[in-house]
Amino acid sequence: MKKRIVKGKEHILYDNIDEARVAIPNIIVQDDWREAKTADWIITDDGKVCEVLESGTLNGQRYVRTVVGMFRCASSIKIEGDMRANIYNFQGLNSNTVTKNRIKPTRQEHLFAKYVIKGDNVIDAFKKAYPKAKSPSYIKEKTNLLLRTERVQELIDKEIQKLLEETDISPKYLLLKAKEIVDNEEGRDSDKLSSLKILMEISGMLGKKEQKTESIQLFQGFSPEQLKVLEGGDVKKIAEQTRELPDVPEED
Repeated sequence: MKKRIVKGKEHILYDNIDEARVAIPNIIVQDDWREAKTADWIITDDGKVCEVLESGTLNGQRYVRTVVGMFRCASSIKIEGDMRANIYNFQGLNSNTVTKNRIKPTRQEHLFAKYVIKGDNVIDAFKKAYPKAKSPSYIKEKTNLLLRTERVQELIDKEIQKLLEETDISPKYLLLKAKEIVDNEEGRDSDKLSSLKILMEISGMLGKKEQKTESIQLFQGFSPEQLKVLEGGDVKKIAEQTRELPDVPEED
């Protein structure tokens, strides 16, 4: 026997029909769980007994939700095994695991990346992309999780590349600008050192450093038209985006 609290109420998964009948002498069990309705008792494919907490139709396919999990009522599907982490999706995975394991970005993730690159801080970007999210702790947790995923980082990188292409900012152009700073005899030493460091990292002379944040900053020296595209005419800093990265990827 195992127990689970669902919406504040305790529900039980009995190990077998005999155990269920001891607890509920007059229990009536449906022979085929695929035909069961809400509040019916069923026998799972591995012989356990539980109640159908909800039945319905999703995308034209009937489903049942039990303490074990959520299952499509198809002949190829079986209800068996341990209780799943999440009974509100067919994978049985919690939402964070689903988010981390997803390969193809969602529409909301595309929007999130666009808002970040346009200059919104990551929390505001998440709120715009996911307007139904209200809990501050949930929003913060999901924002950090999205920024750790490779697919969202790639989306952000692609959005940055689009902005660079719109303003004719090529890698060669950036390298030349960095070289100009280094070669400028009247330039500040701090600017020269920063530019030298960038060039050395690109050339591979410096090892890839570990860092808590990634910052994308493009220095001044661009035309007013280019600046206007990225930041509406800000002539000192045309693009900046900061994202927190974990020291070690989280394990499920």
